[in-house]
Parts: sequence; C-alpha cells; structure tokens
Amino acid sequence: MRHIVTLAATAAFALAPALALAQTPASPPAPAAIPDQTIGKAGAALHDVAKVQQKYQGQMDSASPEQKKGLSEQANAEAVQAIQSHGISVQEYTTVMRTAQNNPQVKQRLLSAAQLGN
Repeated sequence: MRHIVTLAATAAFALAPALALAQTPASPPAPAAIPDQTIGKAGAALHDVAKVQQKYQGQMDSASPEQKKGLSEQANAEAVQAIQSHGISVQEYTTVMRTAQNNPQVKQRLLSAAQLGN
C-alpha cells in the first residue's frame, strides 16, 4: 500500500507541471489554509493520476517522438478527467501538489489522504 502511495506521489509531482501549463500562476496558500476536504480530494485524485501515468509509461518508452506527443496529450486529458472526477479543479490540485513539494506537513497530509482513498 505504501508503495502505491509513493508511486502516486511521484507520478503526480511529475505530471503537475504539465497539467499546470494552462493554469494561471497563483501564490500557494498557507499550509493550514488548505482545508482537509481539499487535501482529501487531491489525495484521491493523486492515486488516479498515478494510474494514468503508469498506464502510459510503457507506451511512451517505445514510442516515436510523434507518438509520444499524442500519448502525452491523451495522458494529460485522462489525468484532468481523473482529477475533476473527484470534485477538485486542476488548479486546486496543482496548488496542493506544489505546496506539498515545498511543505512536509502538507505532503504528509496529502499522502495520508491518498492512503485513506485506497
């Protein structure tokens, strides 16, 4: 179980910059300002985003540059859908991921929420 959560965190942190490209930059909220409900939704989305990344990783390894572009677009579209299916916007998700990268308390809250969602 811990391996899945770690994999999910790694995948989400890797995809967060790609998902954020279309988002307007915003300063991250203070860690305590991120409600538990938002952390919970982001944690559940984190698990699903990791599944999307895992699904496409093998295909990306053996794809041509043109195929990689198409696969990347498909993976990002599925990741966005996975995030939104948990009732959280991509911008909120990205904010939580960025905050978690820089704040151990938020990272721990996020990983705990991801474990509960499994």
